[in-house]
Amino acid sequence: MNSREDLLMQIWRDYYDEILDVSLDRGTFESLMDPSGINTRKGFIELEIMLTAQKLVHPDDRVVFTRFFDAKSILEDKKNGIFVKKLNFRMHRGDGKYFWVKVKGIMPSEGNEEEKKYFVCFRILDNASDEDMSYRKLLSVSLMHEKEISSQRKELFEKFAFEMKSPLNDIAGLADIARNTVSDEEKTKDRLKLITDKTIEIKKLLDSMIEESEKKNEEIAHYDDESYVEMVAKTKKNMSNEEVFSFGNSENDEDISHRSEEQTAGADARDNERAAISLEDFDFTGKNVLVVSDSELSGEIMQEMLNGRGAEVKVISDGKAAVADFIKNPAGTYNLALVDIGSPELDGYSVAHCIRLSCKDDASTIPVFAISNKSASQSGSMLKENGIDEIFSKPVEYGMLFLKMHEAMARAFGLR
Repeated sequence: MNSREDLLMQIWRDYYDEILDVSLDRGTFESLMDPSGINTRKGFIELEIMLTAQKLVHPDDRVVFTRFFDAKSILEDKKNGIFVKKLNFRMHRGDGKYFWVKVKGIMPSEGNEEEKKYFVCFRILDNASDEDMSYRKLLSVSLMHEKEISSQRKELFEKFAFEMKSPLNDIAGLADIARNTVSDEEKTKDRLKLITDKTIEIKKLLDSMIEESEKKNEEIAHYDDESYVEMVAKTKKNMSNEEVFSFGNSENDEDISHRSEEQTAGADARDNERAAISLEDFDFTGKNVLVVSDSELSGEIMQEMLNGRGAEVKVISDGKAAVADFIKNPAGTYNLALVDIGSPELDGYSVAHCIRLSCKDDASTIPVFAISNKSASQSGSMLKENGIDEIFSKPVEYGMLFLKMHEAMARAFGLR
């Protein structure tokens, strides 16, 4: 070795407890810690690693320890521009306890390509570092637990929202019917309007819970276990256990306040927009609507609401029967189809898809609307793929529904 390499090797010897020169081609190793060569250890690296893993390495660390020395993985990493690998593992101390060992693998970026070298450097951590590594391991376990809890929470929220939106839709519909048919009872109308508003608030809350849960999962998934633990270890090392295991939002109060003001302003604007839409502004006289509902009560409510604006409504509770009805009737029988995504026998997406694929003259022009237990933003590409023009989340906001119906039928049939 030249003087530069000698100096580098001396620095390494001062820092590491053992350095192995591994030949990946031959599968052999030689210890570089004794310059005299008298007590230098030599052998076959695969056998050495196997025996060390079985006899000395902590059972929970054996898999990653063995993978660290896999020649195929090392060479693959080099192709991808990775020349240095690090690992921390626990080794048996002989008294029933374990100590932490830091190991670094270095693949020279330049050198003799005929002999693929790999330098492995071991350093036994001192007591303070050992405690820190144990702490990190604890955080890693906590992170895995938090990921599992977050996934379960998300599943629970989604199930709760899905189950709650149908009865909420019925409540909102019944309240709207009562509010729009009682003309001389102002106090009753106001109270019924409050019922409608409260159900919409609940719907917003459920959607917010789901979105917040998804955001939490994305934040946790952004880190792999090692980098996340590294971050937490640096920032929360001196906190109490309760604080350490709290995976809270990193936003400060000012950010949250500012964001809340923006969200409130946006919500107020949308509420004002809805408030400006009066159901009395719509007249669907002479228009025929096919309603595919997932429940008898929901179908009755939709029929009552549309009848109140002059439309003729046919309610079918079976998706397959609804497709058959559309196909057997002459083109132009219906001016709009309103399908529930959760309809039995054939879901709403399939109903819309079958309508679009039918050979009828109005198959491509009839507006097809959908109602779903999920928020409208969750449907994504499913709408376009199946030919659905608009989708509404339960509970339905009838003012907005009627506005979109009016616009769609005006485009398709010239409704004024």
